[in-house]
Amino acid sequence: MNLYRFILVSLVVTLTNTVLGQPSDLAIEVMDELNISIEECESLFVEKTLPYAKNLTAIVIPKIGKQEEDMFTLDSYVVVVNNKTKKIKHLYFESYKTSGWKSDAIYINEISIDTAPYLVQENVRAFGVIIHTRSMSQPNPYSSNFISLFIPDGDKLQNILKNYEIYSYGGETDMNCFAEMYSEDKTLIISKNKTNNYFDINVDVLHKKIISKDCIETETLTNSKQILKFIDGSYKIQAQ
Repeated sequence: MNLYRFILVSLVVTLTNTVLGQPSDLAIEVMDELNISIEECESLFVEKTLPYAKNLTAIVIPKIGKQEEDMFTLDSYVVVVNNKTKKIKHLYFESYKTSGWKSDAIYINEISIDTAPYLVQENVRAFGVIIHTRSMSQPNPYSSNFISLFIPDGDKLQNILKNYEIYSYGGETDMNCFAEMYSEDKTLIISKNKTNNYFDINVDVLHKKIISKDCIETETLTNSKQILKFIDGSYKIQAQ
């Protein structure tokens, strides 16, 4: 698939997927407990049973905090629910004023839950919430994904990594035979080293650049690394 067809197909798939995300019966029960109505939310609901705790389900409730023409921001409601009792076991809430969950020209097209084995302490496993964003522009396509990691803390969830960009893609094209495109894809790997009793997170970064002139494409791949260390209550990027 050439570059331009890839861009068009990606846009079509994304627009198709935006109709998904209606709340399940379990999510509706949780919303009742939190006194939230469906009308107050965007249709970006997502939930996933935690593979390491089959009796628990993580749910993200996308409640609108502020809405204007072609723009909305979301309060962050992330909950872990007991599947049998239907009651909230752990809850995280952050106002739209500081959550960073904003949809405008770069809009949120999906929210997903990541249950990769983020073992941040010997007996503590985090799960991720990923915000997927993109633009509508075909000449200047852009998309990015941001992950937040959560761990249980009593009856609450603690956000230990907030809105860390793990993927970005963008550039410029005439939709014919010229393009300068780039992408940056990050893989998070739990380290054996610790900072403040939390395992460091090593990040492998793959950089891709595609240049097309006169319909001839050249691709350049490079690699870099980052490291995330737990400092002052959350993971932060540290210099190598």
